[in-house]
Amino acid sequence: MKYSVIIVAAGKGTRTGLTYNKVFYKINNEPIICKTLRPFLTDEDCERIVISIAPTEQKDFENLITSPKVVYTFGGATRQESAYLGLAKVESDYVMIHDGVRPFVKKEQIEQLKYALQQDDAALLMVPLIDTIKEVTDGYAIHTPKRENYFAAQTPQAFKTSLIRYCHEEARKHPEIIASDDAMLCEVFSDARIKVIEGSYDNIKITTKKDIQQFEDSKE
Repeated sequence: MKYSVIIVAAGKGTRTGLTYNKVFYKINNEPIICKTLRPFLTDEDCERIVISIAPTEQKDFENLITSPKVVYTFGGATRQESAYLGLAKVESDYVMIHDGVRPFVKKEQIEQLKYALQQDDAALLMVPLIDTIKEVTDGYAIHTPKRENYFAAQTPQAFKTSLIRYCHEEARKHPEIIASDDAMLCEVFSDARIKVIEGSYDNIKITTKKDIQQFEDSKE
């Protein structure tokens, strides 16, 4: 199944304590973005990799990545807008949307997403919650939902391109709705069923200073 992937990589390193885009942080002497791209660069079914970037960083990306699969688009003010702008450069019937700082996704998980799209128009990686979840109001815990009913969403998230493009277009008509991921747009603006594929707890998103610190500690 042929597909394209949008890599959202226009963020900053603010919460990590870095003074530069965290996709350039090196793990075992390799930039995060290179690790993130590898399973897509080596997948013959992946026709195009659209990387959403800050305009000032295009040369930095081009110095690291030379594949003819790769095209660039400038990111927007939010992750949601960056994904939307990336969709303009997608020509495949199917698309995955992935975080630039989630470098540990496994090839078999991508294969499972591709298989899911043969039956459904949307699919995403998720892992069961480990901790007990509490609903909190005014600083007090008021309810404990059944943990087995709740999962944590990851990326890549995979879609029929026409579906996710429609949902993003609808979202632009409703600026009061800010989606935390692309699957949420499908929940709000379509009736599509979203297939859950079990992800991995190793498929972390590098977001905070603590995430960076664990890799610094591993170098010691």
